[in-house]
Amino acid sequence: MLPRKSKGLQKIQMERVEKASDLPVTFSKRRCGLFTTVSKLSILCGVEIAIVLFSGGIKVFSFTLCSRVY
Repeated sequence: MLPRKSKGLQKIQMERVEKASDLPVTFSKRRCGLFTTVSKLSILCGVEIAIVLFSGGIKVFSFTLCSRVY
């Protein structure tokens, strides 16, 4: 049996990102994850959800999903 090369999925603590150059990358990754989670929640629960995110006070990102079942 070969030894594992990676530790797999690890849970990391949420903490403030100190390097200013890492902030935009972290924001975009978390934004995509948040939109995916909200989309799944809306579909599973059949609710309407709207999210507005501001990045650094310059750009605005919005997400709306209406999953009505008739």
